[in-house]
Amino acid sequence: MNQSEKKTNPYIVASFYKFTPLPDYELLRQPLLDGMIQCHIKGTLILASEGINGSFCGTRENIDRYKALLGNVQPAFSNIRFIENDNDSNPFDKSKVKLRKEIVSMGVEGVDTVENTGVHVKPEEWNKLISEEDVLVIDTRNDYEIELGTFKGATNPKTINFRDFPEYVRTHLMGEKTKKIAMCCTGGVRCEKSTAYLKQLGFENVYQLDGGILSYLESMPEEQSLWVGSCFVFDNRVAVDNQLNRLSSGTVDLEWKNKFRVKQFDDNSM
Repeated sequence: MNQSEKKTNPYIVASFYKFTPLPDYELLRQPLLDGMIQCHIKGTLILASEGINGSFCGTRENIDRYKALLGNVQPAFSNIRFIENDNDSNPFDKSKVKLRKEIVSMGVEGVDTVENTGVHVKPEEWNKLISEEDVLVIDTRNDYEIELGTFKGATNPKTINFRDFPEYVRTHLMGEKTKKIAMCCTGGVRCEKSTAYLKQLGFENVYQLDGGILSYLESMPEEQSLWVGSCFVFDNRVAVDNQLNRLSSGTVDLEWKNKFRVKQFDDNSM
């Protein structure tokens, strides 16, 4: 993306996740929610014993204030990597912190997302990897997301939600344990868990797009991009183009937009 050609908007949308043991995660909810209100931040955070996941929005100053607060509330949050893009308005209506069994719901216990995940591939190296003939590229997002856009040549598992992904693996991938498999998702959290799950099952050559699709679109020049279509996001924008700009009114069909209201997907965010 040519940042010099992109106008500066007043709001920053920040997306992030971190897998880290949080045995007392319930105690973090109130201080994180209070901080969102104090810093004038709107968005949704999801807490579980395995970590934190979320997206939020505010002005540059308030985003930076809230990032500092995250590290003060829990030291493990002090080195979180954020994926940011600007927007002309706040795409979130409320400030929410939810408690869940998983920060992204796969429904499989014991997946080691800290020590045993796939090889992270930087956006600038992703094109080369997925262009190799022997690489199977899998978009781990849901079917309604992939309907709007995906990488050229990527496989759509046709899942309704992320809990369907293990069944897809059992029925379609168990004979491919030695094959190179490259996985992508919106911001990284689903492919982080997906690659860890495959590694647990004995898959040998598993890769994931570092920072997810949003990071790829942020850093990849449009003329070099292998992305086709737009990217679904879990807020009121619904989707962004390959330069991370909100789609113009009417680009996303209103019937489709109403069918998949954003509030239904908070727990699958990123």
